[in-house]
Amino acid sequence: MPVRVHLADDHTMFRQGLEAILASREGVEVVGASSTGPEAAERVRETKPDVIVTQLDMQPKTAQEIIEGLSKASPGSRIVVLTMWDNLRYLQAISKMGIDAYLHKTSSAEELVATIGSVSREPSGQNVVVSMPRALLQRIGEGPVGGLSERETEVMILAARGLSNRLIGEELHLSEATIKRHLANVYEKIGVRSRTEAVRVALMEQWIGIHEITSAHTDGHDGSSNGRAG
Repeated sequence: MPVRVHLADDHTMFRQGLEAILASREGVEVVGASSTGPEAAERVRETKPDVIVTQLDMQPKTAQEIIEGLSKASPGSRIVVLTMWDNLRYLQAISKMGIDAYLHKTSSAEELVATIGSVSREPSGQNVVVSMPRALLQRIGEGPVGGLSERETEVMILAARGLSNRLIGEELHLSEATIKRHLANVYEKIGVRSRTEAVRVALMEQWIGIHEITSAHTDGHDGSSNGRAG
């Protein structure tokens, strides 16, 4: 009996390409295709596929809403995530949302087909199949977020928004001296001498994301006036 698959991706051409690939494979039947979000949830509620292959947005909140919507609409379906993002913090966040597999969009068609077969056979919740670029896999053993602690990462995000040490401290409920110590630790870890260099390295290494910086308007600070870091 073929594995029944629903494809949910906002990029029509990519989705159609996947549909053509999967339709040509024995043991796989594409029972539906849609964009992500409410449309996907409505479709899978009707078809109850064995596996849902879905694109996810970089914003964790949006990703969580999509996963919850699909899971609620079809509780028995396994969820395979396709994404172009290779940020370690994003992978860690997504893995906690109840998905069954995570594939980078550079993965081959054969990897996707094998993953679909694997998750359809695996008891729910036992394992998560992960396919990612080798460079990212090699970085996993270096510690959380490429060597930065969770608190240091929070400090770097706020520093990237332009907040002063005082405002970062207020945001995280820490003293200004503690913030200075965290920044000093970051500088030493990554071999830089200023917050500007630290932010540049953190962005290049994808330890922090642009979406995390540009969401500053939601926390009531805009980094302007006398709150900007000197």
